[in-house]
Amino acid sequence: MVTRKAPDNESLRLELQEAIVTYRQWASQLTQIAGFTATADVLLLSYGFSQKLAAIILVASACPMIILLMYLLIGSSNISLISLTLRIERRLLIREDSLAAIFLRDHLRSTAPTVGTIEELSDEEIRRLNLSLSRRKWIRTPVPILLCVGTIAQLGIFVLSLTVFGYRFM
Repeated sequence: MVTRKAPDNESLRLELQEAIVTYRQWASQLTQIAGFTATADVLLLSYGFSQKLAAIILVASACPMIILLMYLLIGSSNISLISLTLRIERRLLIREDSLAAIFLRDHLRSTAPTVGTIEELSDEEIRRLNLSLSRRKWIRTPVPILLCVGTIAQLGIFVLSLTVFGYRFM
């Protein structure tokens, strides 16, 4: 029977590097999606106002919700990566200058401000922390609230363009 040996530090370092690269790629994807969608939103609003078409303004009001959806999807996958990175750093005995602890602090800043120092948490507490970060908690953070307010404001502009300013729908 073959016994399993614990992975050596070199393979753990490689896993850590890949987890950090994947986190950065997802964060970069979110930035690109948000930039592209915000540009599309501005273009649609501008076109709707210039042509006096309320339907285009209605279509533009969906753009903040697209950004919100991507924020929630990418954020939920990134929190799993942060948890994995933190566990690998623990196995490599990286405690003081932990990059994953910085990432996790950034994610927890608005969802769970009562968490103590991340460096002092045990592996089991880190796993429980990962499970406790749900989308419901993320909806109450500043970014989703601003995106929802932006959608409501654009829907208000749509209603005003139809009723007050007399824009045609199509």
